[in-house]
Amino acid sequence: MKDVFMGSVEHQLDDKNRLRIPSKFKKTLVGEDGRKSYSFMRGKNGCVFVMEDEALQNKLSYAANGSMREASPESRAIFGWIFPAEEDAQGRVTLPLQLKAVAGITKDIITVGHGDRLEIWDKERYYAYIAEVDFDNIFDTLRL
Repeated sequence: MKDVFMGSVEHQLDDKNRLRIPSKFKKTLVGEDGRKSYSFMRGKNGCVFVMEDEALQNKLSYAANGSMREASPESRAIFGWIFPAEEDAQGRVTLPLQLKAVAGITKDIITVGHGDRLEIWDKERYYAYIAEVDFDNIFDTLRL
């Protein structure tokens, strides 16, 4: 079974909208062929998803064979918001401006592991979002 993304790391975009995927997450972004191959896409609740390309392809194939018709507005919305990540020689990737805008990202970000994907959030937005979580209920449900 492929590793899952867990944990979070606070960091920043540089002046050219570049970031480094935190090293604790990098090894999980390596495909079966040993290459780092991943993409950014518009996420839920105001974040940016980062997925290893093979996992993303599997999800998109499942959606295409399911309820999402090829020519639907939904499929166009999903496919139109996927951007391949291209690392420079220093391992930095540029966050697409479209995704930066819809996620409300400024400079301070937090990268959060979420199972088969990473989520990149504006730091303030993330902490406001997570403040609404009822952790006691979650712990009770999980019997922790």
